[in-house]
Amino acid sequence: MAAHEKIYGRNAALAVLRTRMDDVARIAHGPRDRKELGPLLREAAARRIPYAELEDAQLSSLAESMHHEGLVVIARPRPVPDAHELFDRMTHAERFALVALDGVSNPHNVGAILRSAAFLGLDAVVMRGERGRTPLTPAAVRIAEGAAEQLPVVPVPDLDVFLAALGREGYRVLAADARGDEDAMTMRWPTRGVLVLGSEASGISDEVRRSIARAVSIRGTGAVESLNVSVAAGVLFAAWTASERRG
Repeated sequence: MAAHEKIYGRNAALAVLRTRMDDVARIAHGPRDRKELGPLLREAAARRIPYAELEDAQLSSLAESMHHEGLVVIARPRPVPDAHELFDRMTHAERFALVALDGVSNPHNVGAILRSAAFLGLDAVVMRGERGRTPLTPAAVRIAEGAAEQLPVVPVPDLDVFLAALGREGYRVLAADARGDEDAMTMRWPTRGVLVLGSEASGISDEVRRSIARAVSIRGTGAVESLNVSVAAGVLFAAWTASERRG
């Protein structure tokens, strides 16, 4: 694991400063943010955390991105949740809503999915990845607008095995599919469930599909073939949580 990570983008970086200041090693900000960041910078000074006011080009160089939005934080990486611990937690839960990303790789889509999942109260996200290493890129963290600090994102080396095991524990594994036979807006969503979102290019993999109980779709007009995966995710998350509120 890297000794430090760069978190850039206003809300993503602010979330780190507000939730785990002890992990912060350095702060860099633009001139126009000096007043708003004042209380956080004073706290950083009290903790002897260095900070500096930099010009836009310097912030871009530090972030290695033009999309720093005037704030870059260097911090110890957030702890990477363990798949075994998540599985144990889920087996003992009476209610749990899990999102599984099967090959979703575009950081804009990943970040937007995390943001929607955190906003609507889903419990965790699993992605294919090596145990102990975050599957999130800095760009995905920025797009998540702080959700990466709130929502567990768990790397799972063998997603098909993980989902099959959850199915044996009574979880209903659903897939988002434009041709699915369940209407997301009218169906009764499970209280212990998994929603699988497939890759932008090829959809859900064959090995993961074997663990899926039903396919869920968003009924549209047919004017266009489908929704972007992150947009579809937000609609489906809203339908899921609304179904739970209705009981």
